[in-house]
Amino acid sequence: MMRVIQIGAGFWGGGWTSVLKESPYTELVALVDLNEQTLHGVGDEVGLPKERRFTNFQEALKNVEADAALVVTPPPFHESVALEALEAGLHCMVEKPIADTLAGADRIVRKAKEKGLYVMITQSHRFKRGPRTVRRLIQQGAVGKIEALYGRYRKAPMFTGFRAEMDEPLIVDQSIHHFDYIRGIFGLEPDYVRARSFNPSWSYFKGNASAFVEFESKDGTMVSYTGSWVARRPHTQWDGSWEVHGTYASLYWDDNRVLIYPHENVIGDTVFYKGAIERANDILEVPLDNVEAEERYGTLKEFTSSIKEGRQPETYGEDNMRSLNLVLAAVESTKRGGERIDLNEFFQSNIQKNG
Repeated sequence: MMRVIQIGAGFWGGGWTSVLKESPYTELVALVDLNEQTLHGVGDEVGLPKERRFTNFQEALKNVEADAALVVTPPPFHESVALEALEAGLHCMVEKPIADTLAGADRIVRKAKEKGLYVMITQSHRFKRGPRTVRRLIQQGAVGKIEALYGRYRKAPMFTGFRAEMDEPLIVDQSIHHFDYIRGIFGLEPDYVRARSFNPSWSYFKGNASAFVEFESKDGTMVSYTGSWVARRPHTQWDGSWEVHGTYASLYWDDNRVLIYPHENVIGDTVFYKGAIERANDILEVPLDNVEAEERYGTLKEFTSSIKEGRQPETYGEDNMRSLNLVLAAVESTKRGGERIDLNEFFQSNIQKNG
């Protein structure tokens, strides 16, 4: 069982504390938060002894034995806390985004390599049953080569705190999951992005809580994404609603249902498709895969397993920088009025800022 110090207990951090406490993969050995009321409120909820609660990370390091740190502070502090943890010899799990700049993310990745430690970004949505099922089907060639991908996301969470004050709350704090799906679930690596964001009159966010984003690959593959955190109903699930159109078949993923629409072998596929159920109009429904550990529990399983096995975790720091690149380049495009951004050039120019 991996011994973990959690840094950050506000809002999402409170949920993480319960997950760490209940997980069969980890032991919560200390909790750190600058706000004493938050610290003790969350500590009491999970039954953590008061001598394991700290307002200073260095004090926690002096008083407990740990193997890893979980960083759940607001994003502007991810870099400094992660670097401090790595310097202390701890493996790191960092809530998304890994940092608020690519240069900062690069510094974390470099420090981990220097210390021989692992960094994983908690892209917890990847580890849910729906995404795992879709990922498996695409990897098995169920749709062939993807040429068009359409994503739609609609929610209206009443967030307060730093999210309500962000310039681009939707793209930076939520769409990062969906952009990570583009790479980690659908297996695409876009080369260009253009984006526009806006804020409806009824929005309770200071920054733009709605966006239209388009990604494109050099081979012509197109991705169209629309999202809103102040959406009028009907809403989507947190994963969003996705249409995947490939050379062999189309796939529709919505409301935790996965449907396949065969194009090339309609008769053969509808007569029998392993693991699928035939529905009306030549549609195949694929039940969601069972997973041993889901969402944040899944990230903990992957993190602890990868360290035991001496391999990089699925959402390791260096790879996740490419997901962060999609986010930050989209934000840059919104600042330029929807200008087309070359993702590789954007990535390299921002990494070079790290010297």
